[in-house]
Amino acid sequence: MTIRSDINVNWDLSPRIIEVESPSTEILLQDLYDTMRDSCQLLQNMDNEDIIDASGKEALGGGVFVGLTVKLKNAKLKFEDRLSWTICNVLGGNLIAIDDTGEIIEPIEPASYVVAIRTASSSATIYELAEITTKINKMDRNIKVLL
Repeated sequence: MTIRSDINVNWDLSPRIIEVESPSTEILLQDLYDTMRDSCQLLQNMDNEDIIDASGKEALGGGVFVGLTVKLKNAKLKFEDRLSWTICNVLGGNLIAIDDTGEIIEPIEPASYVVAIRTASSSATIYELAEITTKINKMDRNIKVLL
């Protein structure tokens, strides 16, 4: 579980804005989920409506898992405004957002001089890495391969 200190929420807007502070240029969806869940449990935020939900990661067997989908509830993700062009990345699954009526909205809020790249999964699976030991030139070597 990773709780990031560079993420802030403006709870007063609709949709709410989850902002990744500069100079950070990357957010893993699992980190976003963990950070928002932790933030919602803080005393000052307990009166706010839930902001995030997630599904996936169910085991399908053989080291294969369903991919992670994170849903922002009446919220959007934003990378803090920058002074020069920066490419920022949202990684680790699928990110979707809904407004306060349940309608699908764009999950990324535009920011000045920010190009946000959202990597989406076109397959419903995640593969675990397996470690295989083999002999190469009479020396033991560990080789990590995707199964």
